[in-house]
Amino acid sequence: MKKHAVTLYPLEKTQSFDEDTLLLDALTDMGVIVKTPCGGKGVCGKCRVKVKGALSALTEQEKRHAVNDERLACQAKIMGDVQVFIEDSVTRREVIYHPVDREARYGVAVDIGTTTVQVKLVTIGRSESFLIGSFLNPQRRYGHDVIARITVSDDPEKYQELVNLIQHAVATLLLDFLDVVKLSPEQIDLLIFSGNTTMMYFLFNIDVSTLGVYPFTVPRLDFDDFRPDDIALEIFRNARVFALPAVSAYLGSDLIGGLALALEQGFDRNVIFIDIGTNGEIFMINSSGAIYAASCAMGPALEGMNISSGMTADVGAITHIGADNNKLDFEMLGESAPVGMCGTALIDIIAHFLRMGVILPSGAFSKEISNIELPTPARYLHDGNLKMIKLWDEITLTQKDIRNVQLAKGASLSAALILLDEAGCSLRDIEQVLIAGAFGQHLDIENFKQLRFLPDFPNAEYHFLGNSSLTAAERACLDPGFLEKARSARDRVQVVELSGHTDFNKQFVEAIKF
Repeated sequence: MKKHAVTLYPLEKTQSFDEDTLLLDALTDMGVIVKTPCGGKGVCGKCRVKVKGALSALTEQEKRHAVNDERLACQAKIMGDVQVFIEDSVTRREVIYHPVDREARYGVAVDIGTTTVQVKLVTIGRSESFLIGSFLNPQRRYGHDVIARITVSDDPEKYQELVNLIQHAVATLLLDFLDVVKLSPEQIDLLIFSGNTTMMYFLFNIDVSTLGVYPFTVPRLDFDDFRPDDIALEIFRNARVFALPAVSAYLGSDLIGGLALALEQGFDRNVIFIDIGTNGEIFMINSSGAIYAASCAMGPALEGMNISSGMTADVGAITHIGADNNKLDFEMLGESAPVGMCGTALIDIIAHFLRMGVILPSGAFSKEISNIELPTPARYLHDGNLKMIKLWDEITLTQKDIRNVQLAKGASLSAALILLDEAGCSLRDIEQVLIAGAFGQHLDIENFKQLRFLPDFPNAEYHFLGNSSLTAAERACLDPGFLEKARSARDRVQVVELSGHTDFNKQFVEAIKF
């Protein structure tokens, strides 16, 4: 395959790439940090760069966002030699500044999600912590879910690149933060990680091949014998490296962290917990204290990916949609015009349209939609096989978007029903529902319940835990005994494999309906 040179100015740094390489991937490999909160769909326009040279033709998305010599890095492909003009600051991963104590000792808590990575700095001995950065997992170029990345890893070169991508991304953010706040890496005593099993394997450079093939063998479930130089963090020579334990191939340290936190807070009977992400993870504790857990493939729709106008929580993202007096309104991050929707807003708009009869319980747009008075400013468009409702500017809700949400809710609802049966619980037995993930921050619980991501628990109280995976890593920095608590909790878990469950397919088909 032909190779072409990409040169960064004013750095005058040059590297060769295969023809048809996405400009975004090339820049990432060259250490340029490009914001892509929409996951590379060209929706948000935040990856604009000034560029000259041989690139693919402008896409429709670029025509809306790019001007003069600008191109969207997530859309343009390299077709010949290219020159990219960047500011020096662009090569630095965006970090959140916070004053630090130069006499204190610190730990670093890292949640490596399939879609998003978040990092906190923790002051040891003071119970103080703060977020220092968040970024989209750069591995997403090889697929939005773990199965796609495991499959790609059959190629040894691609596997090593996936390892390098996540290690380098974490290292870059940490080093940039230390440089900004002028903190010595020798003040970092702990590096604690959490995430699903596949992400932990990539981070620690452990073969992932058995995770994607039945019976999904897991060579190791504990990660307590690694050094900083094993994960490209050799500069932190004083730090000890740990990760929360996993329980199976698809029930990782993120679930165990949530379980340990729940038990610590007294949620130890008649509880159901769901961590909503690309891979949904659920545990249930029955009245006798027995713990059952399962994972389900929800996909990245609720994290803003695989959705026509979806994006993560960034400036321009709509987080909540209301409907009143036949008019839609919204809340968003930032003060510019909206450019996309978070998963919480997606749930809101589908719930509103279900109540109005615009969307049927089957998930299809109503056949009578042309006769239904849509709330301002919504308008229905039907162009061939493409069915959608336009909301604000270029923000849309398509039939495919609805189907992706149905797949997510079908997976979580059917998994929860099977766990109820395995645990010997009725709907009335459940007293506490714990919802984890950054997703819950803007979630309207009534809209969430209407879409039936979980069964209707008539006696339950609902609690939002935020990013429990990151919180658990933070607790491990502060409490020397927390990792042992997590391991003890892990050893109590009874794993329910949905893939081999006789009722799962039947439950899933029924659960897709709203």
